[in-house]
Amino acid sequence: MGWLRLWGTAALVGALLTALGAVASATAVAEAVDTVRAYRTAEACQDGKARSDCLTTRTATVRATERTGGRSARYAVRLEHTPDVPELVRLAGDEPLLRLLRPGDGITVTLWRDHATAIHRDGVTQHSTDTPETDPEWRTGLAAVLLVLACYLLYVGTTLLARTREIAERGAPRGFRFFGTRALWTALAVIPAGAAGALASGGAGHEERGWIVLLVVWGALVPLVLAVLRRRDGRRCRDQRSARLYGSPGTL
Repeated sequence: MGWLRLWGTAALVGALLTALGAVASATAVAEAVDTVRAYRTAEACQDGKARSDCLTTRTATVRATERTGGRSARYAVRLEHTPDVPELVRLAGDEPLLRLLRPGDGITVTLWRDHATAIHRDGVTQHSTDTPETDPEWRTGLAAVLLVLACYLLYVGTTLLARTREIAERGAPRGFRFFGTRALWTALAVIPAGAAGALASGGAGHEERGWIVLLVVWGALVPLVLAVLRRRDGRRCRDQRSARLYGSPGTL
């Protein structure tokens, strides 16, 4: 039974650390919103001097391009080493510029703080994925997922410590799987909620909408997810009772 108590203690420690992570992520949302607002209102550096809070440009040379579609899609341009310019700029797709680039081509990179936000060549611009645009939604979603995980670890830890002897004799309680399944799907519901939040936060002046919409949509999805799981479990129980009462067709 000693190892059960050890696992229970570890689960409680994990719950505490995960809860602290959720709090840290949640408290960073306001800062992320301010960062997005600063990015959206940033203007080009007027005096030609590079500063972190204005948009500056640097020239660079293409070393290689990466264009891989499918599930693990990857679009990026690798650059020759240039001071203050990252050697890899990730993009969302092949259009409109990446497909035209070849090794040795010269391009212009727009920089803001530590982000390479866009590439340009011959009047064609393609924005990168290296922007702070969705940071508030990411932090809010991470906080929600960590909160769900902390609650589940708290349940597991307290159960292991309070029912050590019973679990050692009879095995893990059904609640581990029952609540584990619900925790998993509740956490996964953050994904569509995050997509809705990202759409809602688009445009200047809407920086605070995203994380609020995420929480609202997530709060609406969680009861729906739990209802679907409850209905599935009920149907499974009815099928098992029917099998016990009447037997499977092969046993007739």
